[in-house]
Amino acid sequence: MIGSRTRYSLAQFLELYEPALVVVLLGKHQMHSSVGHGSLLIDVLQSLRSAADEKILSLLEEVARTSGDLRARINPRYRHDERFSDLCRCLQLDGYVIENKKIMQTDPSIGDAPPLEDDLIEALKVSGLSETDAIAKKINDSSESFRSSPPNYNACLNDIRVALETLARAIAVTRQVTGAPPYDQTKWGSVVSFLRQVEFITQEEEKGLAGVYGFVSPGSHRPLGIPEEQMARLGRSLGLGMCWFLVKSYQSAA
Repeated sequence: MIGSRTRYSLAQFLELYEPALVVVLLGKHQMHSSVGHGSLLIDVLQSLRSAADEKILSLLEEVARTSGDLRARINPRYRHDERFSDLCRCLQLDGYVIENKKIMQTDPSIGDAPPLEDDLIEALKVSGLSETDAIAKKINDSSESFRSSPPNYNACLNDIRVALETLARAIAVTRQVTGAPPYDQTKWGSVVSFLRQVEFITQEEEKGLAGVYGFVSPGSHRPLGIPEEQMARLGRSLGLGMCWFLVKSYQSAA
């Protein structure tokens, strides 16, 4: 599904164009627009935020298909190129790529999946855990590193690793009761071992968390023929998935 970051980026991209063209584009894909009654950017964003995914994807398909025409309408051209590049990178974080003027899913299984990052941030907000602001910031920093020019894939993975580690540590603090085994809060292995010992996670889940943590740790993600950006996106997705698992497990236990 299309997350909020991609919708914001698409709004920024459409703001480059004359309001009349934007109205026609939105209307063509069955999205209501009040462009012309206020700020173009805000009006477009409101339309995109409330639109169903299939309508957003339909609009994005036309944007990809007609990128040459759209680029020719903007002067200087770099304004189009920079905004289009940002849009493409946001789409990558949602599991889509634009190739040969077509939008394709990088993972066919994501079609009906919710935008994990958006739901994770919301779950963190209502979890009651400590350091949720810091965790959310690291998740956002991870996406910013992926989208930066040039992209910083190491920072992208490092930030998601820190988010996962901080979340696990915050949950461990809530399990410190009389009789609980001691552990070292500064060591990842000790934290997840503690969570298993207090039966918050199973042994297999501990292995899964350790595996993902190792995958996103510096020096562990060797592309081996896979483009580095795809490895970074995969590592980030795995890290987000484990954060989601921990938050939902905490909410269920509570």
